[in-house]
This record gives sequence, structure tokens and C-alpha cells, in this order.
Amino acid sequence: MHNNHKEKIEAVRKMALQFLAEAIGQCPAGLESNTNPDIVFAVLGFQYGAVQSAAYVAALGEDATKRITEDVVKKINGTSMESVSKILALMPMLAAKEYPPIDIGGKAIIAFYNATTEDEKLETTVSLREILRQIDEA
Repeated sequence: MHNNHKEKIEAVRKMALQFLAEAIGQCPAGLESNTNPDIVFAVLGFQYGAVQSAAYVAALGEDATKRITEDVVKKINGTSMESVSKILALMPMLAAKEYPPIDIGGKAIIAFYNATTEDEKLETTVSLREILRQIDEA
């Protein structure tokens, strides 16, 4: 059972990294250096929602989910653990307020996982780009 738990953790980590790399790859260039707080929180909320949803589906506990989320967000954004921890500390409050990017990220990764073709997978990754477009238009 313990080995199965480790395999679940690694599977969630791998899927989240693959999905988020694809989603970020669909976004405008320069996203990683953007300092607009609306965009930063939208991207991190999307990432948080995706990892949380994948961990939930895999029936992982709170501690494992927290570790995976920190690891994935740190790797995908190339930031320090201190920065990641500060931002992620705010996410449960935003989730409780039903912050849309969190919900969208959670639904998108499930659609990505359930996609049967590469085109369907690609279609799920454009949701982050759509969030950013809406922020730019606001």
C-alpha cells in the first residue's frame, strides 16, 4: 500500500507538470516575468486548482497534496520555496471565495486527463490563455 501511495503521488506530480507546462506554453511570451498582480494570482490560482484537483481525484491526503502543490508550483515557475509558500498560503482563502482561476484550473486538468486525443488535450490547455485574455481586456 505504501508503494502504491508513492506511485499515486508521482503520477499526480507528473501529470500536473505536464498539463501546466502545456497550458503555460499556450500563453503569451513573457508570462514568467509579468508583475501584474491580477495575472500573477490568476496563473498561480490556475496552477493551484489543477494540482489540488488532480490530488483529490487520486485520493491523496492533505499533507501529500500540499507537498505536491509546492513542488509543482516551484518547478513550473522557477521560484524559491519561500515565495511559493507565501502565495500558496493565500490560495485556500481564494478557493473559499470561489476565485474563478482555481476552479477553471481544476476542471481543465481533469478534462486533460480524460482527453482521448492529442487535439482534445491541447484544447484543455487553452483555458489559462483565455483567463489572461479576459484580464487584459478588463
